[in-house]
Amino acid sequence: MVLRDADRDALHRAWPLADDDFAALEPHVRVRELARGALFLAAGDRATLAGVVLAGVLREYYPLADGREVTRNFAGPGDGVGSLSDLLHAEPARTSIVADTEARVIALPWASLRAAADRSRTVERFLAATTERLYLAKATREYELLALDADARYSRFRERFARLESTIALRHVASYVGVTPEHLSRLRRLRKP
Repeated sequence: MVLRDADRDALHRAWPLADDDFAALEPHVRVRELARGALFLAAGDRATLAGVVLAGVLREYYPLADGREVTRNFAGPGDGVGSLSDLLHAEPARTSIVADTEARVIALPWASLRAAADRSRTVERFLAATTERLYLAKATREYELLALDADARYSRFRERFARLESTIALRHVASYVGVTPEHLSRLRRLRKP
């Protein structure tokens, strides 16, 4: 598949690899057009893809047995998407990833990326750096959920996702912050002058 120049540039910004490494991966890359509500990954399926969001917003969440969803993360243009924990083990995914808006995503099979890392120190270092960044983000998220109150968690959400906030449904913001939608409404009212 031949990528458009804008798609290739977006992928290079998100995955800064050497030209020869990128050329080896490019035949495996696919651009996925996702309608609002379409799944990039369904819990219960095997996770096989990593990607970069070109347009739109995707939401990562855990579907619970009672039908509720607990939001784990959001990804907008330029952000990586894919559940690393689900990619690393060969069990059914615990995470679902859904397009909360119409979206375009560059997707690459995880196996192709891992094989490229076996052949290239540059790709290997890129994957190590990405894993470190994801670990630090997970540790920060864990700290927020365990050590901060709801108002501070909401402030962190607003800092982290300011560019996406207007496109995210309030019930998903509440889920991410760890409060009910009613509690989020109170937090938002208290912030208004």
